Amino acid sequence: MNVNPTISKIVQLINTDNFYKAELALRKIYNNNPQSFDLNKLLGLALLAQRKYNSALKCFERCYEKKKDDYDVVLNLSFIFCKIQFFEQSIEFSNKAIDLRIDRPQAYQNLAMSLFMLGDYEKAKEVCYKAITIRGGFESQNFLDTEDLVVLYGDILIASDQFEEFYSFSSKVLETKYIQKLLIRLLREDKNKITPHHLSMVEKALNDSSQYEKKVDRNTTKSDALFFLAEYYSKSNKSQSEQYYIEANNLIADMQRESLFLRQKYTKSIYDFFKASDITKIKNDIDPKKGEGLIFILGMPRSGTSLVESIFSTSKNLKAGGEKAFFSIQLYETITSLMESQFDLDSSFFKDLGDRYIEHIKLQRDKNYFFVDKLPENYLFLMFIKLCLPAAKFIHCYRDPWDNAISLYKQNYSINIFYASSFFGIATEYANYEFLMNFWKNFENESIFNVSYEDLIQNEAKIVKNLWQFCGFEGEYAPDKRKDHFTYTASMQQISKEIYDSSIKKNDFNDFRESFYQDLEKQRDYWKKRLQ
Repeated sequence: MNVNPTISKIVQLINTDNFYKAELALRKIYNNNPQSFDLNKLLGLALLAQRKYNSALKCFERCYEKKKDDYDVVLNLSFIFCKIQFFEQSIEFSNKAIDLRIDRPQAYQNLAMSLFMLGDYEKAKEVCYKAITIRGGFESQNFLDTEDLVVLYGDILIASDQFEEFYSFSSKVLETKYIQKLLIRLLREDKNKITPHHLSMVEKALNDSSQYEKKVDRNTTKSDALFFLAEYYSKSNKSQSEQYYIEANNLIADMQRESLFLRQKYTKSIYDFFKASDITKIKNDIDPKKGEGLIFILGMPRSGTSLVESIFSTSKNLKAGGEKAFFSIQLYETITSLMESQFDLDSSFFKDLGDRYIEHIKLQRDKNYFFVDKLPENYLFLMFIKLCLPAAKFIHCYRDPWDNAISLYKQNYSINIFYASSFFGIATEYANYEFLMNFWKNFENESIFNVSYEDLIQNEAKIVKNLWQFCGFEGEYAPDKRKDHFTYTASMQQISKEIYDSSIKKNDFNDFRESFYQDLEKQRDYWKKRLQ
């Protein structure tokens, strides 16, 4: 690389984790030479570090066109494809990276993660073990410091029902290394496995968190520890548990950058587009049978989507695909553009979108007729999905707003569901969701089946029978088989448990209940004015 003062400064920014500043500096010179291997590689690294996966992908693909034997480029492509859930491509590039450097562990880890997400737990464990071996084995500091790999191996053991091995593995790791994600999985599997030593590690993490220079590191470490303590004491000391949840969420809210009202604007742009658009031609241009067998389970997070998916997983000729972020990722830039200017989306856009989704799930779906996508956030994109896949069906899960809010507030959603760190944020998002789901009824109703979480819990047999008829499933629901279902979500260790009604009519955080409903009504009023 030809080093000049500008490039040298950018490299320094990247090396000191100032990724956004590096991106801004790169964009000033990028347009002068957009095909530059070096500039694309640097920009890709800066974008990747900010989790801007789609933009980073374009940069690394340009690099790959020029140098197919650059290990870092191939490795980053394998990682990005895994993150955006293009697992077939991730596997391809992971293997290419391994061919280039058989002695490096990162590509094996990416490969193991893709195999894990596709449900091939035996192969995932084998490949994961290879990555661990290269890092020096289970007791090596190199392995213990690679926390994502440690947690991945634990998750593979849980998913494949190897619980005794999971207990042994996690206990040995936690003897010497505090890894909160592994510890909280151990808590959820068996609280009795939590020892005084584990609790002392959590307390030490709390005390040591003040030593971090960066707020994000300080707040993340402390909030993770507080979430663990909140869950640990949830039954034995409710008031203390609630205080831990409040402190943890306040820390997360303190480091959030995304505006709650940007989400509201995002929702409004979707509403404005479909309100102003004539979609008749698009409907007529796309095969009405396209999307047969596809079922989307959607609604607010923690509204019962994972429970419904676990019930569906007992049906014959069906693949439960988990949370596919395809539409969130593919439509983000489109909807952002809608927010900034008016333009039309024609039939070719929707045809291509549907084709790419079908190709996207092909490997995972295999020969199964039914495929279930249970990303809750797909409620935002329901009409986009309906237009590009006309024969698809939708299961809309909904829940008492306060119960839903409590369940969200108790989850450590520090990155992906940022609004969950405050009851005001949850009220705002709940109103957005409610409005949009009601709006979709103007366009589409016959292919939507509404499932009340409370009804499902209290009248399971009746609701399941209606769901089976609506979807056209074969055979009968098998409750015992449902417990074997594994889904890689925040609910992954709860789904295997019995269905209880203890999650209904909750009385936690009562001091926040009244203000939550006041905020919810204010946000509902905002949306009512949209309809006037």
